[in-house]
Order: sequence, then C-alpha cells, then structure tokens
Amino acid sequence: MNSSTLTALGLNKSQAKAYMALVQFGSLTPPELSEKINESRTNSYKILERLSELSLAKRNDSQKKITYSANNPVTLESLATQRRDEVLEHEKQVKSAMPTLLNFFYTYSEQPGIRFFQGEEGIKQILDDMLRTHQTVHLIRSPADVEFHDPVYFEAYKKRRAKLGIKTIALTPDVPTANRNKSIDTDGLFDRTWLPKNGYTGAADWYAYGNKLAIISYGEEKIGMIIESPIIADSFKQLFGLLQTSCSSKAR
Repeated sequence: MNSSTLTALGLNKSQAKAYMALVQFGSLTPPELSEKINESRTNSYKILERLSELSLAKRNDSQKKITYSANNPVTLESLATQRRDEVLEHEKQVKSAMPTLLNFFYTYSEQPGIRFFQGEEGIKQILDDMLRTHQTVHLIRSPADVEFHDPVYFEAYKKRRAKLGIKTIALTPDVPTANRNKSIDTDGLFDRTWLPKNGYTGAADWYAYGNKLAIISYGEEKIGMIIESPIIADSFKQLFGLLQTSCSSKAR
C-alpha cells in the first residue's frame, strides 16, 4: 500500500502517513506518531482523532497512555463506498439544481449554452431533458419523426411525460400518420393545432420548454441540439403563438 491509494479515498497526506504508520508499528501514542511521521504533537492528536472518526483507527484508553491502532484495512472498502455514495449524491444535487442555475446564469448573460447530440441515444437524451426540465413543451412536429422513433419506446415516453404532468402544445401537419383520436391527446396532455398537410415538410422537430429550445433533425444523419437561452426560447414561443393563431383562424 502507498499513500496515493489512501489520498485517493479522500485522506490528506498526513492522515495517510499516520494510518500507514499504525499498520506498520502497531499501537502508537500521539507523541510516538509525531516522531514517526514528522508532525507536531498537536497535529498528531487531531490526525488520530480523525482516523478514529473514519473508523480507520481505534483508541485505547485502558493503559496509562492513550494509544491508537489501525483497524482492519477492510474498513477502507467501506470508506470508498461511502465516498462513492457522497459523490453520486453530489452529482444528483448538481443535476437537480442545474435548471435553476442555468436560468440564473442566462438571465444575466446573453451568451447561450449549446449542447449537441448525435444518433438515436443522443436524441433520447434530448427527450429525457424535457422530462427533467418539467415545463410545458411547445412543439412544431415534423412528419419525419414517425419513421425514426421506435413505436414501443415513444409510446412509453409519452406516458412518462403525461404522468409527470407535462403538457405539450403542438403544431402538427395534417398527414395520415397523425393521431386523430382526441381522447388519446387528452390523456397525453397533448393540445394539438393542425398545420396544413404541406404546411410544414421540414425534417426537423422544434421544441421550446422552459428556457430551452431543442432541435432534432431527421436527415441522413440524426442529430440534435439544445440551446439554453431565455431570449431564444421566449422568441420561439412568441413565433409559435403567432403561427398557432394563424392556423386556428384558417381552420375556422
């Protein structure tokens, strides 16, 4: 064992040297440890107490002098598991806070954040981001997405979206593959406005949700992007509203 293994688990260099000294020399008093690892006596007391808190050392008060000895190295595995769980929890907290942090950042900055995605898995990541953002989705849908998405996956995705209470306001071309069952739209929280059959033939879906605009292209290369910018997302929603009003007026 070397100190780098221990520092990788989160110990500092002094704590790592102290643990290795306990393993090598057995029970040591704080003054004895001080001499072994070239630390002050005050620091040695603090180091040993910290190792004890981490269950890497145990304190023995049965003799006249307080001594410390190393616990079985299997405790290092428990410590590694604990560190891993802490990192995963921190990652979870960061992901949870990310929409708020990005909203704050882009509120005071005109610089948009752009993420690119590629292939089927990349496009699924974009769709999953809409679920995480948990905001109403404004969608201009392309007829091309029907041929791309696996029906089983997409039906499950729509159910997940509805279960989360996420409403979708959509402009969809009046093509044969489009759903005309109003009860399905109602159950899926899907508010549909029809576009003329040839009104939109582009091979890209457009999604605005929260402070984000996502574009998924179904050309020869399946690619997508998420633009995180309140200004861009709001501009798209305004244009969406104008187009929705125009289509509704023509339908009447």
